[in-house]
Amino acid sequence: METKPETAVNAVVQQHAEAIAAIAGQTLQNPNLLSRGCTGRAGETSKSIYTVQGVYNLPAPTAEGHLDVIARIRADWKAKGYTITDDRTVGPDDGVVAAKTPDGYQLDIERGEPKGFAVFVDSPCYERP
Repeated sequence: METKPETAVNAVVQQHAEAIAAIAGQTLQNPNLLSRGCTGRAGETSKSIYTVQGVYNLPAPTAEGHLDVIARIRADWKAKGYTITDDRTVGPDDGVVAAKTPDGYQLDIERGEPKGFAVFVDSPCYERP
């Protein structure tokens, strides 16, 4: 398992979120970074093994639909070689797209309530130095 300080993981989570916001043409709102222990295959946890989740909001698109923004993000992720792990339309202008990066980060954007988007970025598990 790779050893990495939490500040470095937080920075990568933030970079992924900012890249999503740039494609959406919006500014991240309500950032929340949470570090927690990783659960092993047998259900064990350790304070020295952790993951970071970033949760953000994006305002509603102003000149296009939610699905148009999601389509641009999906295309960007595919062009970067990310693996699309979820891709659903769940309403007339409502959808979800999620991906895994080559270095193990999980990215997700979906329609949030009432009008904008919710963005989630989860790091892989790392060992604290």
